[in-house]
Amino acid sequence: MTFKKITYFIAFLSILSIWPNADLMAQRKKKSRAQLEREKRRNLEKIAETKLALENTQEKKEATVGKIKAIKEQISSQEEQIGLMEQDLELIDMEMQDIIGAKEVLERKLDTLQREYAAMLYSASKISGKINKLSFLFSSSSFNELIMRYKYLQQYTDNRKSQVAQIIKVVALLRERQSNLQGKRSDKKRIISAKLTEAQYLEQLKSRQTEMVTELSQKEKDLRKEIEATKKSVSKLEASIEAVVSREMARKNRELELKQDQAAKLAKNKAKQNTSKKVVKVSNDEDSALGRSFAASKSRLPWPVQRGFISDRFGVKEHPVLNGVLINNNGIDIQTSTNATVRSVYAGEVKDVTEIPGLGKVVLIQHGEYFTVYANLKQIFLSIGQKVSAKETIGTAGESGGAPEINFQIWHNSEHLNPEGWLSPR
Repeated sequence: MTFKKITYFIAFLSILSIWPNADLMAQRKKKSRAQLEREKRRNLEKIAETKLALENTQEKKEATVGKIKAIKEQISSQEEQIGLMEQDLELIDMEMQDIIGAKEVLERKLDTLQREYAAMLYSASKISGKINKLSFLFSSSSFNELIMRYKYLQQYTDNRKSQVAQIIKVVALLRERQSNLQGKRSDKKRIISAKLTEAQYLEQLKSRQTEMVTELSQKEKDLRKEIEATKKSVSKLEASIEAVVSREMARKNRELELKQDQAAKLAKNKAKQNTSKKVVKVSNDEDSALGRSFAASKSRLPWPVQRGFISDRFGVKEHPVLNGVLINNNGIDIQTSTNATVRSVYAGEVKDVTEIPGLGKVVLIQHGEYFTVYANLKQIFLSIGQKVSAKETIGTAGESGGAPEINFQIWHNSEHLNPEGWLSPR
């Protein structure tokens, strides 16, 4: 065998296909899968909360606004759960396509490796029939050619081992992909079945909601009186909060003016003494620092109750029973368990403790430029001027609409903010 033929044969034996990254698509989906699972888990927790709220009011046979708010929230969560299941099915279909694609690539790779290995064995059999290793080496015309022939034999052996190892690896990966595919098909069947069950339960909830609304609609006069009374209570609460906020803003402005005057006098004295040419700045007070840290905690504040769900959201919306009747909420209502502990969402100072007919006991806590309001409490364990820390107990939840519920508000000076975006996700 000439040196040229040996070189050509070495090149033929050295051809190895680039190993396909069969997990590439799976890695791209990993984040989506993890995110979807988190959303499903949170939503299931929300459904559990609303179910618990309905069970706690089960002994009250008559329909109440609190029950309707709970069942409305449960319907919303149930619809969201079905939507998440549909997303799950779509994601499973994509994952199955990825697995099938990776499986096809591996099958082609296995076929190529097997053909290459067969060709290698055929070539080896032809060579071994003509020469043995020693005669092949010592028939070299020069020492350099002997070294090249030795390297060829070594690489030839290594390539055969490499081909066998790759074939074994591809076969194992194919089995794994086949198992993954079967698992995804089973997951799809399970989710389709669960989705059907959830859809049936959703229809039951909607039917139950219709019955409750119909029952309560017959008490329209009482409901309208209740709405008017609530509006008056809310107006009193708003006026009370605005008075405290205005007082605190005025106090802060006075303190700031006093500090500015002191700084100006100090700067004037220093200028006369010619001891410094630096401009004296008014230092930030404790309230400003607290306000900045509160603002930085947006979307991370703890809930004012450990367990519960939002039963009425911020802003103007239709009444849950009466058509064409709009109601407004300066904060959010949170249904919770009976006698639930209510806690401060952030460190601050109690600025007001009052009681308003229809809204129970109310606590106002200042956090620099921000204020949090906890209304519809049954008991209060704090007093005006008291410093509180985050998660410190304020009191216990009262009842509204036939269910244990509190009203929670956040103000930035005199501006109402939507608390929902400030609380940590559940």
